[in-house]
Amino acid sequence: MSPAIGKSVEKLDFSLAEWDRNPRIANLLSRTVLKGGKRLRPLLTFMVADLFDLDHADVAPFARMVELVHASTLAHDDVVDNAEIRRGEASINMVASNKQAVLAGDYLLSYVLQEIASTGRNDLVIEMARIIADLAEGEWLQIENSVATKLQWADIEAVALHKTGSVLRWSFAAPALLAHTDAEFVQKCRRLGEAIGIAFQMTDDILDFVRKDGSEGADVKNRVINAVIFEALSLKYQSNRLNMSQIHDLDITATLDLAITKVRARVDELVKECHGLLFEIAAEFELKRGFRAPEALNALDTMINFLAQRI
Repeated sequence: MSPAIGKSVEKLDFSLAEWDRNPRIANLLSRTVLKGGKRLRPLLTFMVADLFDLDHADVAPFARMVELVHASTLAHDDVVDNAEIRRGEASINMVASNKQAVLAGDYLLSYVLQEIASTGRNDLVIEMARIIADLAEGEWLQIENSVATKLQWADIEAVALHKTGSVLRWSFAAPALLAHTDAEFVQKCRRLGEAIGIAFQMTDDILDFVRKDGSEGADVKNRVINAVIFEALSLKYQSNRLNMSQIHDLDITATLDLAITKVRARVDELVKECHGLLFEIAAEFELKRGFRAPEALNALDTMINFLAQRI
């Protein structure tokens, strides 16, 4: 990763200090879900910008927006998950209340759409609106999965795509749209972001069982059927179609290790797809625009491995 990318991420302002419509909400967000974090999504957006020969100054507003959307999902997730801690500090619903956390997340989404609309890029407004819709649908699907009578692997992957893949989709689609590429090319970029997001989420599902930072086991506690839990239950009950309405005991100790191995194998498949798509996208862009960015390509290739192999 080039030093310029790190500097571009550092320059992004997430304080919402300029948004004085409701400083109480802006202050709450700035003290909780917008405080700290890895800024992964803006980082990826700038990395893709380098691949497409885009100026960081032109991309920066859109790199900022994706992090704000991500923060809004954290506000909502903390309520859904009954969280108490976020990044080592009190979660937004503990600092305020569940109702205020939900409203603050909604408010943040409206801010994002206003900011993108102000750029005059209707295509990017539509792109983000679709992502916001996917996020809501992902939460809905996750709730349905917990009581589904014929729960399958496809249902688990659909949640990962909607909740995590949709946001990472922006980091690849937005630069492609800003570079004025054709619809088929943009769609390939969308899929690359989604595939990385699904792999990222499934690795998180594994980490939910192997991390030792006090937040492990959250999905079992909240009866969220993530990829590892699904595989472990499938092994336990010897079925790839689970009737969750009849499963009240989520003790998966006996089948956990094998389940993690199976999910890891699916992550490896997704990583292979991502590498193939990335090099296809880079080659196609070079053919159409005559621009080649080997350093940006290698950096993204390395990032794909990192995101999916954080264990």
